[in-house]
Amino acid sequence: MSPISLEQFNSMEKLILKFILLFPGFWKSLGINFEQFKIILQTKIILEDRKPISFRRRRKNKSSSSSSILQSVVYLMIGLVFMVILVSIPDRYLAVSSMLLTFISMLSITLVTDFSPLLLDTRDQYIILPRPVNDRTLSIARLTFIAIKLSNQIIALTAPVLVYVLLNWDITSVLVLCLQLMFSTLVALIGVNGFYLISIKYLPIQKFKDVITYIQIGLSLLLFLSYYVGPNLIQSIVESHLTMEQLRFLWIFPSTWIASFQPLIFGDQNLPVIMLSILGALTPLAGVYACIKLFSRGFNAKIAALASADSSHNENLPSKQNHKPKLPVYKWISAKVCSSAVEEAGFGIVWLISAKTREFKQQLYPSLAYLPIYFTFLFIRTGEELPMTDKILKIKDSGLYIIMFYLSLLTILTVFQLITQSNKYKAAWIYHTAPIHKPGQLMTGVLKACLIKYVLPFNVLFLCICIPLFGLNSFNDLLLSSAVGGIESILIMLFMVKNYPFSKANQSNSKAITNLFILGILGIVGFIHKTIFHFETLIWILAGLAWIIFFLMLKYLQKEDWKSLAYDDN
Repeated sequence: MSPISLEQFNSMEKLILKFILLFPGFWKSLGINFEQFKIILQTKIILEDRKPISFRRRRKNKSSSSSSILQSVVYLMIGLVFMVILVSIPDRYLAVSSMLLTFISMLSITLVTDFSPLLLDTRDQYIILPRPVNDRTLSIARLTFIAIKLSNQIIALTAPVLVYVLLNWDITSVLVLCLQLMFSTLVALIGVNGFYLISIKYLPIQKFKDVITYIQIGLSLLLFLSYYVGPNLIQSIVESHLTMEQLRFLWIFPSTWIASFQPLIFGDQNLPVIMLSILGALTPLAGVYACIKLFSRGFNAKIAALASADSSHNENLPSKQNHKPKLPVYKWISAKVCSSAVEEAGFGIVWLISAKTREFKQQLYPSLAYLPIYFTFLFIRTGEELPMTDKILKIKDSGLYIIMFYLSLLTILTVFQLITQSNKYKAAWIYHTAPIHKPGQLMTGVLKACLIKYVLPFNVLFLCICIPLFGLNSFNDLLLSSAVGGIESILIMLFMVKNYPFSKANQSNSKAITNLFILGILGIVGFIHKTIFHFETLIWILAGLAWIIFFLMLKYLQKEDWKSLAYDDN
């Protein structure tokens, strides 16, 4: 294979890749084929930059530079939170440890929720696996590629912290902090990747596919909880002037081990600091060794099996010929809520494919699972010193429960951002060969499937919780917020959904401005609702009007010609 020109790469990724390739001896010492490693990395980066774009974007020849700039601004704002941790906590050792813990947690969440398709990418089997590429080379190339893709995010996240340390500490502290951030990135990357490698090595492949999504949800929830516990912990530390010696439970975290480099270099060389520093230095290296030497063996075969597990699973399903066939639940529901065969087809496509697509579930389910956490912390943070009865009464009188109704509407935004994407987008040619004379009816079927499958369950859950706790008066609030969610979903379908379901290649194009606009509108409507919720008659009237508007818009949606709909053809 001939070398690929680095001039085709994104400038930051180009610099990072050049730096990585400066040490061929190091990579060869890990037991990998350096030439293969180099070509795989170069090819993966080029392919990532050449992901197909839709007809509409191709005609307009749009650039993603503005989206990248906006993403960097968002990450810089998050990086300011890391800086606040350093500013707020007086004890430098504890401040660095807390900041690194937050940094590792954020990277881990990103890897679990956004980079899972890259960690478990099955496309390599078609080109790389038939070649004489060993397991170590492929697994390390995959890990390094993800690290390169994370580079822009990491630089934006850490820039405010590094600037603050440079201005307020000294240059040695900056260099040490750079080393600590590199080790922390490695801990997050190795930790998540090691978890996948262990799981894929020791679990049967079909069980791995079935279980891994739910394990990822659990990890996401655990890490997400830390963002609620963290601010309370930092507040207690600041108010009580605590030090690392008084918070020894933090010693169990790798962030504390890595943070101990600071006191070790600047003179505090007691035994605990020395031991923690040794752990901080050895843990990332031990993780790399384990991933390379212990868990990468058989990696290629497992990835190939992962790609073919769906078809084999379908072939091995138990025969039900001896049983009377039952009407599937989704068919029964679609027959009740859909008005035409085309609409039922759109309903069935979304219902079935969303249930069987691993990548879709990996990205959507964690965001759905956050809502119960929001609800739990709403109770915990409201009147913290009040008994439970008074706390429920305060939430009822203030209308705080309405916030949960509108937070659940964020589910709609997430679902519609993912519902058009698929790794198997080429199968979408069927939409343009099938006799779909009324595409509006197909898309209303898609809309109804999304609302019933992913929004209705939360409404039922809230109904079961709120009526016993807050009384029947909460029912009309739920009716109004549900109608607002229905109107929101139709507007998203009309102005944001430009592809048939599962017909677009997975892309990282940011729609942050549109998302912020939608969040702002929902926030304003939710605030108005919370302000007037005591006027029961008015809420009933508004709920009725909103539902009438929803059904009128649904009729309009059915008649829409959807000329803008496209599918990726590359």
